[in-house]
Amino acid sequence: MISFAGMVFNGVFDRFPNVRFGFLEGGVGWLPFVMERFDRSSETFSDYNPSGQLVDFGEGRKVSDYIRAHIKAGRISVGCEGGEATLPNVVKVAGRDVALYSSDFPHEVNNEYCKEEIGEIIEHDELSKEDKEAILFRNAERFYGLARN
Repeated sequence: MISFAGMVFNGVFDRFPNVRFGFLEGGVGWLPFVMERFDRSSETFSDYNPSGQLVDFGEGRKVSDYIRAHIKAGRISVGCEGGEATLPNVVKVAGRDVALYSSDFPHEVNNEYCKEEIGEIIEHDELSKEDKEAILFRNAERFYGLARN
């Protein structure tokens, strides 16, 4: 979360417009929390920015809108696992384009464990078919540049 905040507020996403950033092996539950926190903080606090190096989100634009725009553009992705209870909320708050299933295979997991986690996502009642497809393969295709044309 601290690294993500530094990247957002220091304009890293704008300075490197052709780079895709993946936040992996930390789950997805933190993302709605930081988006809400950044919005609330920016309503009451403005960064001291005498050198003009911090990102300007624009008048009336929330920090979460800025983050969502980078997610939609395929610039920010967050790795998720199968049984994450907060996954539907992440999709609701940040959009289905953010989460990509990350198994960490073959480190620490085996085929059976990965199948179980994939099954948990497939069977999740709060995710639509489109959400599941995005999480299980479409977002990874886009992030890793593997999408077929």
